[in-house]
Amino acid sequence: MKKFAAIATLFMLFPVAGAGFVSTSIDIEANSPPPIGLDESETIIANVTLNWGFGSFLPLPVEVYIEAKNVPEWLSVYISPSKFTVTPDKITGGSKGENVKITFRANKEVIAFIEYPVTIHAYTNGSFLLRGSEATKEIYVMEDFVDKGLTIEKPSAVQLYRGEFKTVYFNVTNNCNAPLYIEIEEENASGFLLSYDEKIPVEAKGRVAIPIKIEAEESKEADIRLRFNYYPQFSPSQETVKNYEEIHLTLMSRTKPQGGALAVGIVIVIIVLILFAIWRKRR
Repeated sequence: MKKFAAIATLFMLFPVAGAGFVSTSIDIEANSPPPIGLDESETIIANVTLNWGFGSFLPLPVEVYIEAKNVPEWLSVYISPSKFTVTPDKITGGSKGENVKITFRANKEVIAFIEYPVTIHAYTNGSFLLRGSEATKEIYVMEDFVDKGLTIEKPSAVQLYRGEFKTVYFNVTNNCNAPLYIEIEEENASGFLLSYDEKIPVEAKGRVAIPIKIEAEESKEADIRLRFNYYPQFSPSQETVKNYEEIHLTLMSRTKPQGGALAVGIVIVIIVLILFAIWRKRR
């Protein structure tokens, strides 16, 4: 009886609380995951805390629910647990929290390193004493670099005269999901001078025609090797992912015929023909 009387007295002292107006609030603490590889997942730990104010004199349990909203179509989000129970046990107010696993999985290829906001929504409907409340937290998710290489269309064998310049074009397609920088290295190009841009940008899934200027310094034939190094233009990591595609190109150069020697040859032929004509006439 004494316990019942005490509860009745509390109802009289705290009419607002008895009507279900003990204030509550929710806090969400979470960090964004690292970039997610295609068909891979990353998990973060979020802490969800329910706070309640003065006046919760009955230990009535309440449910706190967690869900993901505004999830982009390339992404799946799994939350465990998706709800938990809190039983307020202090009339003067207090808080209780739960660690929640949030797993993000990349199901579709999209442009890498672009942030997509995902909303983590936590809420409670309250109870006889506690007012309902909710909170949201924006988590920024991005897909990692998907390296699908380069496609390089090279010209056929290049022929030129010694001392001549010629520009050839390499059509390069970026098959990756990120804008790239391309840097060219050459090997076995002795006797030829190659000139090209130091760093060539190309958009994700884009195509670019890369000019290379070739000068023949000697008369020779060479099978040169060109390495197209590539890496993402933008990356949140300090470590840049690099790769390369390699092609071979045949260069052939020869000495250009001299105009003077050609003229002498023509004169000699003409003289021979004249002498032959005179000889036949005298016969």
